Amino acid sequence: MIRRLFNSYEFQILLITVLLIPVFCAGETIHSGGWGLPTAPAGYGQANSGHGQTAPSGPKLRQIQAALNWCNGNVFFFNGGVYSKWILDPGYGAKDYPRGIQTKYWPGLFTSDIDAAVEWTNDKAYFFKGSYYIRYDLRRGNADPGYPKQINNQTWPGLWSSGVDAAVNWGNGKAYFFKGNQYIRYDIKADRADPGYPKYINNETWQGLWTSGVDAAFNRYNGKAYFFKGNQYIRYDTRTDRTDPGHPKYIDNSTWPGL
Repeated sequence: MIRRLFNSYEFQILLITVLLIPVFCAGETIHSGGWGLPTAPAGYGQANSGHGQTAPSGPKLRQIQAALNWCNGNVFFFNGGVYSKWILDPGYGAKDYPRGIQTKYWPGLFTSDIDAAVEWTNDKAYFFKGSYYIRYDLRRGNADPGYPKQINNQTWPGLWSSGVDAAVNWGNGKAYFFKGNQYIRYDIKADRADPGYPKYINNETWQGLWTSGVDAAFNRYNGKAYFFKGNQYIRYDTRTDRTDPGHPKYIDNSTWPGL
């Protein structure tokens, strides 16, 4: 009977589905081991399911300087010298956060005042602080050797060399970088800024978005992206290319429980 079960067509399909399930993020398919999920840095622990539970209590992160979609169901928010983990489904902050940005959790990363973060392709992410950046390996959970490096026309052609305020991967081969009242569209495959940039943030280029001072952003890869400024956020529809009605809203326990 057991042999018939293992040899059955239904069981084989189920096994293949489980072992090969991919994670789609940043317009790429990330394969990181048998389960297809990137491994978070050491010390993160397991994500809470949250079903039927209330949001964890404790200190809150009400302002966000940088955001990173880890592409495994978690988004990490950074502010000053601390970070928080947000569980996308069902949607609240993990318990025991915020935590300090320490090398045991984030080997090789800046330990404070990260300006921007963005997930890239090939299991990499980039963190920016001032005129420097770090390439981070999402699969191994640590910074790549030789970093930080300076932002210049050799490392980031067409990007501001003095740094960026926010960054977001749009999931279509393009990434957007924001600084003050301007933004740059960056071609990931060509590894350079698109011609004609930077441009100004206005209602023609980013409908409903703040025209300056974007602090952080991340792509949910479900047709929505989120932008943060001070204690507010905007949900942006990536398909219609405009801000969703009713935004901006305040970051509080009703909109981002447990954050």
